[in-house]
Amino acid sequence: MPITQLPNKYCAVHTEPNFCTARLQELFKHPPLETMTTFHSLNYYTLLLITEGKGKHNIDYTDYEYSKGTLLAIRRNQVHRFYKSDAKGYLIFFKEDFLNRYLNDAEVAQSIQAFNELLTSPKTQIENQELVEVIKLAQGLEMEATFISDEYSNRINRSLLHVLLSLVHRIKSRGFNKVELNNNLQEFIKFQNLVEKNYHKTKKVEDYADMMGFSSKKLNSIVNFISNKPVKAFIDEVVIIKAKKNILHTNMSAKEVAFKLGFNDPANFYKYFKKHTSYTPETFKKTEKV
Repeated sequence: MPITQLPNKYCAVHTEPNFCTARLQELFKHPPLETMTTFHSLNYYTLLLITEGKGKHNIDYTDYEYSKGTLLAIRRNQVHRFYKSDAKGYLIFFKEDFLNRYLNDAEVAQSIQAFNELLTSPKTQIENQELVEVIKLAQGLEMEATFISDEYSNRINRSLLHVLLSLVHRIKSRGFNKVELNNNLQEFIKFQNLVEKNYHKTKKVEDYADMMGFSSKKLNSIVNFISNKPVKAFIDEVVIIKAKKNILHTNMSAKEVAFKLGFNDPANFYKYFKKHTSYTPETFKKTEKV
């Protein structure tokens, strides 16, 4: 799978290795276009803010339609691809190290929750005055990184990025009961980490409830509140994302992928994959390679 480092052509000026900005419309002017329009990943967190036009972007094999005011948050090393469009917008790339020089560990962890695709949708639609504020912050980041770029710019950009991420976090958390959110979020993230480590060993709700020291009912309540889906659906989503990544970006056969994901019988994996995607592994690979 191409691109793990940030290509220089993404950014007009790239003096800070942990941060840079770019314009969406400029990306498609620099060949090879295939670099961006095929599945790839970057070792940077990426914010894509659309200021004009319409199009779509694929994140973890799901297409997200965008228009003016759409903000897409792409986690570091997450698989994604661009589609050619006439849309305009800003791209902001950063690593945790860039924020670590300014924030403590807890603040950094909170700042990047907007990129937790299993906690919240990668897509946020921003409107009215909040969109004006977000665009001003993106413009400020671009100005400091690209046009001013002096000894003060990194400090200013850390502050601007922190404000931007805090504003996005506020928008995404709107509608949640704040007390319940605070009580459940830590337990949800613990559960998510357990699934990431153990999905190939078990896909059973009761096993994760036991690991957490909860009843299955309590775990379902927490996961439903945070992710708006039951525990089993959450586990299946993780497994399917891992399956797709292995099918598309390794040379493993479907049988080998099945064993890697913890299926003792490849036939069960075939049924499981088709149930959740409507494709067989082979058909999915052919379809996504087009």
